[in-house]
Amino acid sequence: MKKIFLLLLTILISSSTVDAAKIDAYREMILNRCYTIRYDNLTPAPRVTNKDVAELYGKSGLLVETNDFFVNRPLSGIITENGDNKYEEIGYKDFYQCRLMRGGENFIFTHYKNKKGVTEYFGTKKGKVEANSRNYLSELMTGKSFGDKNFTEMMNALISDYKFINSGNLDGGLTFEDFLLQEENKLSAIRYYFEGDKLVKISFASYGIDKNGEVLGSKCIVKILEFTNLPTENLLRLPAGLQDVTKR
Repeated sequence: MKKIFLLLLTILISSSTVDAAKIDAYREMILNRCYTIRYDNLTPAPRVTNKDVAELYGKSGLLVETNDFFVNRPLSGIITENGDNKYEEIGYKDFYQCRLMRGGENFIFTHYKNKKGVTEYFGTKKGKVEANSRNYLSELMTGKSFGDKNFTEMMNALISDYKFINSGNLDGGLTFEDFLLQEENKLSAIRYYFEGDKLVKISFASYGIDKNGEVLGSKCIVKILEFTNLPTENLLRLPAGLQDVTKR
């Protein structure tokens, strides 16, 4: 916990008036709703329950931190968006939770490899899925979702109240840009790492006190495998192995 606080304090003290530059291109992709992101979460949430049912984290991402299958393991994620169509995926090895938002509909399903190594899908039933109505008002109130909770916060930092405070050079040719959010009882800091103009890693840390006076802290490190302005169109429709059985 102390290390998290020192990191936030160091970033705050070293803040400068230099304008962020490299991250702007990625911000535009998010605002334009046209992109593909692939990432590895190297520091997934610790286990807080033995619950083993895959479910969603409301409108803020996939609730992997309370799913026993996902906790304490590196996670892989994909988010792609093209206008009103969006796909989110988060998982481990051969099991992935997915959400397809297409037009005004919301499809929630999983895909996994069976014992023979063949990909299968499960939505409402095995091989079938039924859409829910998309709640646009809730999305506006709770913010955009980008897979798991930590990565959602990292991406929303680009388009929310996080303030750019610092940039600089690191060993190995890397550069960085820092952002900070100061709330009443909490500090949150995000650092974006670049090789040239390419975003390659993001680190996140927060430190605060809850309503009961308990000190809380968290950290997350994500490796960016792909972040381009090209949506992955085949992911923006239901896969061939999943039948839409929605009654319209």
